[in-house]
Parts: sequence; structure tokens; C-alpha cells
Amino acid sequence: MRTGFRIRKKSANLAYSDQELRETGVQNLKAFMRVQPCAQCKIFSHRESAIARATAIIVPPTTGDYCKVYPPGLELEESQDSVRLVGRGLSSYWYCSESNYTVINATFTSQKTVSIDDIYTAELLFTLASISTTSIMSRSNGNKDDLHSEHTLKSISKQHEFECDNKTKPISEPKNTDDASTTSQVFFMIGCQRSGSNWLRTMLSEREDLIAPHPPHIMRDFMPQLEKYGDLSKQSNLKILIDHVCAFVEHNQVQWLDLHSRPMEFERDAIFMEVMITIACFGFKEKYTAMQGGNKIKETVENSYYLLAVFDAIMSTTTKANGKKIWMCKSMGMSQFHDILLSFYGKERLRYIYLVRDPRDVCLSFMKTPVGDCHPFAIVKKWSKLQNFAMHILHSNPDLIHQVCYEEVLGDKKHQVAKVVEFMGARDVCRSMRRGSIIAIKDENEVVSGAKKGREALMALGLSYQFKNLARGDSFTKGQFKKWAKEMKEEDIRLVESIAFNEMKRLGCEPHLIHNEEDRIDFTEELIHEYTVENEKLIAKMNADLAVDNPADLERRKIQAAVLERTASEHYDEEFIQSSIKDIDWALDNIGSVQLKGIERTLSEKFEFRKWPMNASVVGFQHDEEVADRFKLQDTQTLKIDGGISITFAAASQAGYYPTDRNKPNQDAFIGGEVVTEKANHKSGVLFAVFDGHGPNGHDCALSAVETVKSLFVQEMRNISTRKMEICDRSIHTRDLLSTSYHQASMELVNGDMGIDASQSGTTATSLFITKDFLHVANVGDSRCLLVEHINEGNDILVKPLTKDHTPDQVSEIKRIEASGGVVMTSDQLDNDDPNLISFQQKRIWSKEGKWPGTAFTRSIGDSLAKELGVIAEPECEDFLIPSAGATFVLGSDGVFDFIPNDEIGAAVKKYEDPADACRELVGKAFNRWCNSEGRTDDITVIVGHVHVVKCSSVGRKIENVKHATNKMKMILKRWESKK
Repeated sequence: MRTGFRIRKKSANLAYSDQELRETGVQNLKAFMRVQPCAQCKIFSHRESAIARATAIIVPPTTGDYCKVYPPGLELEESQDSVRLVGRGLSSYWYCSESNYTVINATFTSQKTVSIDDIYTAELLFTLASISTTSIMSRSNGNKDDLHSEHTLKSISKQHEFECDNKTKPISEPKNTDDASTTSQVFFMIGCQRSGSNWLRTMLSEREDLIAPHPPHIMRDFMPQLEKYGDLSKQSNLKILIDHVCAFVEHNQVQWLDLHSRPMEFERDAIFMEVMITIACFGFKEKYTAMQGGNKIKETVENSYYLLAVFDAIMSTTTKANGKKIWMCKSMGMSQFHDILLSFYGKERLRYIYLVRDPRDVCLSFMKTPVGDCHPFAIVKKWSKLQNFAMHILHSNPDLIHQVCYEEVLGDKKHQVAKVVEFMGARDVCRSMRRGSIIAIKDENEVVSGAKKGREALMALGLSYQFKNLARGDSFTKGQFKKWAKEMKEEDIRLVESIAFNEMKRLGCEPHLIHNEEDRIDFTEELIHEYTVENEKLIAKMNADLAVDNPADLERRKIQAAVLERTASEHYDEEFIQSSIKDIDWALDNIGSVQLKGIERTLSEKFEFRKWPMNASVVGFQHDEEVADRFKLQDTQTLKIDGGISITFAAASQAGYYPTDRNKPNQDAFIGGEVVTEKANHKSGVLFAVFDGHGPNGHDCALSAVETVKSLFVQEMRNISTRKMEICDRSIHTRDLLSTSYHQASMELVNGDMGIDASQSGTTATSLFITKDFLHVANVGDSRCLLVEHINEGNDILVKPLTKDHTPDQVSEIKRIEASGGVVMTSDQLDNDDPNLISFQQKRIWSKEGKWPGTAFTRSIGDSLAKELGVIAEPECEDFLIPSAGATFVLGSDGVFDFIPNDEIGAAVKKYEDPADACRELVGKAFNRWCNSEGRTDDITVIVGHVHVVKCSSVGRKIENVKHATNKMKMILKRWESKK
């Protein structure tokens, strides 16, 4: 077993140890995200992938093939012509087409042998990250040129250009990664405050993938103070800046929250790591850019970029903490920092939304609102300055900016917001929706109408007068057109137009009183001084009034402002400030392990899930009372039917936890032990069922299906006596009734008979009807029914699925969908318009015309749009003999089965004599695992029942084969198929 290995690539013959590989290029690994010289380098554009594979081994692809990457930690066995990789860990595949690579994660669990000639390391892809002492000495036969010298950089660049395939086409960004990526675009709303920016921000915040918190103006307020922090390349100074900026955001006027509506508390070490890596990357990119242009190479990074790196880390951390993919900053003056933003993010990532409002209305709004300047002169001077910054971007980089007029948004919110959303790019369902049964992307109407009830608007609404308009409706917006013409004094209008005359003309705002240069006011020094003094008086009066009208708002502002007044010797997190000096390797090694304070959910092994929902806050994100209020238990009871069958059962259902919709109704429903009594008081069986609703009206669909299936099936069984029927006829009759009840329930929803919009809503249905001889099962969708048998005299269990999931993974189901005109692809295959793209995402059903309905099932009750694509309500029905020794059945929604394997479910129900304890444990465990994996939970429903055979029935209990075990069972199946 060897830890070093030899690498051959073309004429290269270079030997590296693992330690040398770690040192080679790892310090500059993040440069892959900033500098994109060729396709071979671009596959490392994601920070998490790059850091994890600093010493990875690459098996390069050919067109139409795959590139496999093995991670660090695998052992290598080397022979003369091959290398064997031994061990376990994560690996990744890149599918190689002519135009792009796409990253897909998988688990590597087996040995792999590849040819040495086809292996080379990530650091030897002839990329910029290869400039280190080890790399340069190897390439230059021991020439120890200065690492930062122009000669060395140029030689490495030439090597890179020579050995990269210049014919390789640019590749597209990999899509649908789980978290905010360092290759995602970043958005800045620019213009001026009081332009409707918070209104637009709250509307855009309704996008499923965007976070746009109220801005604390980090760059605006800290940039003038950078001098007091000294040289930020010194870690001691940088830590103080990070501590102050984090505290500044934590004390923002409108509090920043995480996905679970808890105040953001930034882990300083995590921000520090991000900044260290970002600066290392940025510094290297600056050197490379200077070398390419023949300019002098800077040895240090300016302080302003350190501040920007802190800002970027805070925005990215908040994005991730909210389960989003992209962020937008609404600090309207960020246009003044365009040069450093462009240098830092590059044209590939930097984007602006330029919101323009008539300066007269902006001025009027400022004069009425307790924020900022109060005199028209100061207000409009700032407005004009910011418009010039924004218009410079508009003219110099038009591809980076989208201009939107506030007045046009007032006139047509839907259309104007839709154009902004389109500019921001395709929307992603993100982590919070990736396991959904149906993809429900909001349309423009929902984005616009949902804003005033959204979290961002409701949070700000009660804090200050300045946010009072966020929850007002259309009648209010109509009154916002040209308010200046009705309410503004003529002298103020003249002053505004005199200052902003040129900018107004360029932006299409027609002046009212000032028509040419000669009409403008001559602003002498004395007049400017007079306005300045008056502005200061008005600001003082505004704060005095605020102290009376809203003292809490004023106090919040003072607390945040106090952060800016702290000296470099005053700290908030002393432990962080006093921590030891760290290097870049420490940052790279630990960036993935340090999390936000309070985000991680630790769980003691001694947690008693059987007492769920007691102490539920320990394993989730809600208070105990909130979880308990949404938990329903049907306690243990016992029913007996003819033939000596006794059933002891319980049921439990936990409404899902949706961080952005905590009151969302439980869309699961169940039938918990409906006894069928035929003529002459003959108790022929008991019906159990679970229904898992989905879509906007899934809860109504599930409840409707419960009532239809229960009433139709039970009533028909009561009307016809089955006692004297042959066993085959009795079984076929039961199947017929179950199938009929499913179809009826679906037809009522699809036809609109129940008054429910089921166009994109429906439900699964899994039913179990227990008679003296059989377990009759009917299933539509991906809820399940299991049978747990006790074997070896009760010492062991055998878990048998009685249903199979109806998902697009089943070949027979796919054929029907495609024959009906549906398309089966994952979300990223659809986004890339490539059904052959290798993906481990969940397959879904789409129309050929557009991105709907995105169902993760192939059979359901309801879902009228999906019915057009081959999604059917026909249940799969099966009959199983009841084991002579009895058994336990488990019915559940996918909220249980998505995170608890069948065998573990079997072990859980075996533990408890009381099925209610088993139900509580299964619900609690599933809830905890959902929270840990997804940051939310699905609705979780389970029924557990022990079937006891008190007296053998006429069929004979010696037959143990559960499925189609006898000729009689085969006859049942044959006759059933013939009837269909």
C-alpha cells in the first residue's frame, strides 16, 4: 500500500507524495471560481468540490463519456500499469458533452482500477492553482524562481495555454446544486432610497430561491472607517473588522432571520474562513490579470476588498441559512462601489437592478419619513449623485443592469416584476422543495400578491413608519402617481428641478418649472450653508419626534449606530478575537465543519421517541407546544371480526413543518379502522387507509378522497353479503370495490364535483382491508403498506412490502407516461434540455410544452393536468394470506418512508406491544431526520396494527407463502385480470 504515486500526462513524468499534493496549489484553489481559462479548469468552479478534492485523482473523459473524481482519503495500490483505489468516500462524475460538464455527486463504495496513463491530479490540470514551490520546482527542474515574479507567472501561463485544448468550447455553469454557490450571480438593487425599493424587494423575496434581507449598509458605513482597523492583511485587525460587521448586521433595524425565523447569529470563525479563502483567491486573480495585461503585479490586496469579502461572506452565509440559492442586496448606494464590485465578482456574476423614481416624489417621501436627510437640497443632491453612478454602469456595462421605473411598476406590477424576475434568471426549487411530490413554482401573480403577506414585509411593517406601505393594496398604489404635483410646495419643486435638471432629462422625467439652464437656481455658498444648517435642524427634530412617536425604533437605530462608534480595541466576541493565528490550510480544512450558531440539531441517543411529541424542540426547530398542536394520535384500540381475527392498532399524524408557512394544513389524512358490517351483523372486515395530499389544495383532496372511498367501499360491502361467496369471488369483489372507489374519488376531483381546484392538486391512496383470510391491498402513488412477520419463534422478523411505489423510476410506468405525451426527466435535465444528462435527482413528469406539473408520482387521485400526461388513478390491487402466527402491518405516507428504511420500521414495531408507542417513535424519528436533512418536514402519517389469529379460518393457515401461494390465489389473479 503506497501513499505516493506517479503521474504521467503527455510528456510530464512527475512524482508527488500526498503531502506535496496537498501543498501544491491548495492555497490558491479558490482561484478556479474567479478565473475561468478553459473547460478543464472550469469543472472545479464550485468551492465545496474544489476544497474537498485538493488531492483528488481525475479520470478524464472523452466526449460522451464520464469523468470520475476520487476524493482524498482513498488508499492507492500501484502496479506497473495500473492504480487501484481502495476505500470509501464521496466521488463525483462529470458528464462530458461537446459544450459542457455537469457535476453530479454520488457515493463511491467499491474498488476501481484505472490505467496510470489516464490519471493526473487536480493540481496538474495546468491551471493557475499549480503555482507553488513544489509545482514550479517540478516543472522547472528545480529552478526556485520567486513565486510572485512576473517571469514565473508568465511561464506557468504559457504552460497552461499550451497544454489546455484551445478548441474546447466554453462550458455552462452546473445547475441545481443544493446551496448558494460561489459561481451564482449576485444582485444589487441600486438607485436611491424612498423609490419603492422595499416594496420591490419584498415582491422579489417571494421567489423560491432568493434571499433579500433589509440592508444594514455595510459598505456605505464601514468604508469610511477602514482606516481605524489598520492593515487588514494582519489577522488580528481583520478579526476585529469581522466582529464589528457581524455585530452591525445582528443589530440591524429589521432583524435578519434564518430559515426557521430565528435571529441570525454569525459564527465569526466561519466568516473568517470564507474571507481568508476569498482573499487568497482574489489576490491570485489580481496577479494573473496583471500578468496577462503586462502590468505591475500588486503584492497586497487593498483593504476595501477585505471589507467586500466580509460582506460577501455574510450574504452567502445568510443565503445558505435560509435554504436559498441567490441573494440580492438592497443597499441602494452600492453603485458608487461599482469598480471594486466588478473587479471582485467579475462580469459573469455581477448584476444590478436599477430602480428609478421621479426625484420630486423621492424628495416628498423623504420629507414625510423618519429616515435620512430632511431638506430637499440634501435629499436631491444625493439622488442626483446616485443616478449618475447608476447611469455610468448603464452605459459602460449595459449587459449587467436592468432598469425599472417605479411609476411603471405602479401601473403594471405583474408585467414589470415579471421582467425583473426574467432578468434574474431561471428560478430554482432549492433545497426546501426538492423532495416535494409536485413542483409548484409561483407565477408572477403569486409573487406580486404574496409580498404583502410575506415574512420580509410583515417583519418590517411593525417596526417603523417608513415601512407602512408594504402591506397596502392596489388602491393605495394608484394614489402614488405624481404625488408631488398635489402635495409639494412650488419653491421645493423649483429647488428639486434645479438640482436634478440634467439627470431628470436623461431619465425621461419632464421638469415642471425649470425648462432650461437659465431657469435653474444659482446655489451660492451662502445658500448651500443655509440649506445644510436647516437640514441638520430638521434631522434633530425628526429624531426628537421619533423618540416620542416610536421610541423602540429610535433605540434600535442607536444600538446599531453604536457599533460604528466602537474603537478597534472594543469587541463583541472576545474568544474569537483572542484565538490563535490561522493559515489558509486551516480555513480549507474546516470551512465545511463550522456552522451557524444554533443551526445544528444535536440529538442524544437517549431521546425517547416513543413519547413523541414530548421535548420535540430538541430534535426540530419549533417549540414543543407548536409541534404538539399539530400532532394527532388515534390511540390504541382493538377490533374483532368474524373468523377469529383480532386487530390492535393505533395511528398518528404530524403536520409538516414548513419554515415559510408554519400554519400550512396537514395534507395527510387516514382511515383508522372502519369496520364493515354486512347483513345479519356480520363483521366481514376492517378498512385502513392513508392518503397523502399534494399541491396547493392537497389537504382538501385528501379529505375528499377519504370520504368517497370510505362511504362508497363500506356502503357497497354492507349491501352485498359475501359470506356465502367462493373465496375467489369474494376477493375479486373486494378488488372491484376498492378500484371503483378510487376511480370515483378521482373523478369527483377532476370534474370539479367537490368544489376543489384539482388541476395541480391530488392525493396518494394506500388502503388495507383485512378479512378473516386475506389482507386486501390497493395502492395509488408512493405511500406504502408493509407486513412484519415474526419468524424463528418470534426471535426475528421478516419485513415484506405489500405495495410498490408508483414513481417515474418504474419502467412500466415510464412507458405509459411517454405514450401519453409526458416527458420523464429530472429538474436539471429539464433545465439543460438534455434527457441524457447524468443526474441523481428525483425523476419527474413534465409536459412537452413547459415546466409543469413536475409530479414525482405516476398514479394519483385528482391531478387533472397530470391526467393528460398518463398519470392514472387505477390502483394496483393485491391479496395476501394472513400468516397463521399473525403479523403486524404498517401503513404510512412517504413522510415516514423517505427517511426510515423498511427494516428499521420493522424493528421499531417489534419493540412495542402497544402500537401507539410504535407510531410515536416512527413519527418522531422521521420528523428528526427530515429536519436534519432538509431543514423542514413533510407531513408524516403512520398506522400500526397487530393482527392476531385467534381461530383459524377455513382457508387453512399452513400456507405461509404470502403472494399467490396457492392455485386459488392464482385463480383470483387470473379472473381479476380478465375482468380488467
